[in-house]
Amino acid sequence: MKDRRTLSLRRLSAYVGLGLGAAVLAVAVLVLMFGGAILNGYGKRKIERAFAGAHPGYALRIGHLDYTVGANRLVAQSVTGSVTNLTLSVGRLSLTGVRWARLLLGTATLADVLAKASLDATNFDVTFPKSDYEIRCARLRASVPGSELIAEGTELRPLVGDEEFFAANAFRTTRFRVVVPECRVSGLAYGELLQGRSYRAGSVHCSRPSFDALVDRDKPVEPFVKRPLMVHGALAAIRRPLQVDSLTITDGYLRYGERVVAGAAPGVLTFAAVNMSVEGIANRGEPSAAIRIRAQSHFMGAGVLKLRMTIPVTSPDFSFRYSGSLGPMDLTRLDAFLEIAEHTRIKAGSVKEATFAVDVTAGRARGRVRAIYRDLKIAFLDARTGTERGFANRVSSFLANVFTIRESNTPDKSGSMKEGEVNYARNPQDEFLQFAWFALRTGVLDVISR
Repeated sequence: MKDRRTLSLRRLSAYVGLGLGAAVLAVAVLVLMFGGAILNGYGKRKIERAFAGAHPGYALRIGHLDYTVGANRLVAQSVTGSVTNLTLSVGRLSLTGVRWARLLLGTATLADVLAKASLDATNFDVTFPKSDYEIRCARLRASVPGSELIAEGTELRPLVGDEEFFAANAFRTTRFRVVVPECRVSGLAYGELLQGRSYRAGSVHCSRPSFDALVDRDKPVEPFVKRPLMVHGALAAIRRPLQVDSLTITDGYLRYGERVVAGAAPGVLTFAAVNMSVEGIANRGEPSAAIRIRAQSHFMGAGVLKLRMTIPVTSPDFSFRYSGSLGPMDLTRLDAFLEIAEHTRIKAGSVKEATFAVDVTAGRARGRVRAIYRDLKIAFLDARTGTERGFANRVSSFLANVFTIRESNTPDKSGSMKEGEVNYARNPQDEFLQFAWFALRTGVLDVISR
């Protein structure tokens, strides 16, 4: 009886093993022969429904799926996601190295599931209809084991032309356009990112980026609602730890324009051959921790402009330091901006050298501007015609050149010369770069004033 019972158990175990083996074989055959149909039918619908259930208000649509067993590669010919005021689309998405078994069994975290994963996406597009902007990326590559992220052909641009963009706003606004041919992030801590613990990277390098900003000064300024965030406030608003050891920009281009009449050509300032390095980007640190910026550019195609800036990481108020210099430059090159934006023309003048140093403490800027220049002459222009004609314009220009403007500023025999004083308190509506320029401008105007 005992031997018979043992035999029955052995047979049962064999049958179970055989059955499981046959089932595994059958599933394998089904996946190999009909995997595409299963994946694009039941599998795809389950993913879309699960996503919608986990994220109410969101919609996910996946195009044709292909899975290669040997390479462990899942390819989606298209992916589209949408929610109120945001639409995301990807032309083609390829995922390799995902630990699917652990994902399906629910025995691992997302960081563990993607620990060996790599992503390659093309025609990545995010649209923000409410703000009339979109972000496009020709190709996005990410490697978790390589701790790397590469974005190629990235562009931030308006959905409509300038006139339509400005017409949609009742108050003064700024239109931005940014193009970054390549951005490479190295040392990216994907594990911490996927676990929602921190944003940490070793380096970020942007090659040949261009930045274009245009302000429509023909519109009134929007009534003050709240102060724009300064750097220290923006960093403090990031809840999780942020750390980027270094950010570099090579051969960049910046264009800033202001237009005073709708549809008319704007006044333009340009900064070419921009090279910048930023170290110590963080929102946590010791009291002495600071973000350090060094930049150099070719200003208006005429003079070399250098800038150094130090921004405390943990400052409780709006405080920072900046200094720099401008090399030899023909000042009439500024007319491309001044004639339109300020109705002023520099008829003659050249600067040999200019330096500045400014300290900002709790929103109050103080510092000095030193400039060596010669033969400065200006003219005031008619706001309507843009010319020097008119008795009032000529009289104003004459009085300014004779009694107000210091024609030249050079060292005397003892080496002393007039220096401009920087003294500016932050206006509640000032943004960061506006504040830095408005503060510096007080010193520039003081230098050229008698």
